[in-house]
Amino acid sequence: MEYVIIIIFVIIVGYFYYLNTPTGKGKTLENRIHRTTKSLAKQLGGLELRDLMFQDDLSTAQIDNLLITSKGLYIIEAKNYNGHIFGSEKQENWTMTVKHVNRKKSKSGKVYTKTHISKHSFYNPIKQNQTHINKILKLMEIHKEIPIHNIVVFGSKAYLRDVTHSNQVFVINTHQLRNIIINQEKSIDKEIEIEKMMTFVDDMIYHNIIDKKERRSHVKRIIIKYKK
Repeated sequence: MEYVIIIIFVIIVGYFYYLNTPTGKGKTLENRIHRTTKSLAKQLGGLELRDLMFQDDLSTAQIDNLLITSKGLYIIEAKNYNGHIFGSEKQENWTMTVKHVNRKKSKSGKVYTKTHISKHSFYNPIKQNQTHINKILKLMEIHKEIPIHNIVVFGSKAYLRDVTHSNQVFVINTHQLRNIIINQEKSIDKEIEIEKMMTFVDDMIYHNIIDKKERRSHVKRIIIKYKK
C-alpha cells in the first residue's frame, strides 16, 4: 500500500511539473480552446477538429484548432505567451515583454526585490496562421463563398497592448473566443450547403497526416522557424 501511495504521489508531482512546462502550458491552452469550439459546434450545428497536419510539395502546416459551421470556417492558432504583446498584421516579427520580480537578500540579511524587463521576439502569428489557411486553400476543395476567419488566441496572462490588424482577422484572449465566433455567425446571413461542408470535411480527413515520425519532424521545424 505504501508503494502505491508513493507511485501516485510521483505521478501527481510529475503531472503538475508537466503543466508548468512550455509544452504543458501550450496543451492546456489548446484544450481550453477545444472545449470552447466543441461547445460551439454543438450549439451551432457544426464540427470541431484539432491538431491537424497537412503537407504539400513545399512544406507542412499544423492547425491547432478548427471549427466549421454552416456559415464559415474558423482557423485558430493558439499562442501560450505571457506578458505584454506588441505587433501589427504586416510586421514580420512581434515583441513580447515580460516583467520579472526577484527576491534577493543583502549581505546584512535584508530582503529586497529587484525588477527587470525581458524582451522576446516571435514570428507574426497572423502570418503564421495565414500559411495554414493558404495550405488548406491549396490542398482542398473549398467553395469561394465560404468565409474563412483567421483567429489568433493568446492565454489569459497575455496583455495585447499594441496589436493592430484588419477586420478580416482576430487577435484575442481565450475568454473572448466564444463571443467573437457567435458575433461572426450573427453577421452572416448566407449558409453553406451541407454537401459542400461534408466535401471539405472529407478532404481534411483525407489529407491529415497521422504518421508520428513526420509529426515530430514538423514540430522540430516549427520550433526553429517560429520559436513556438
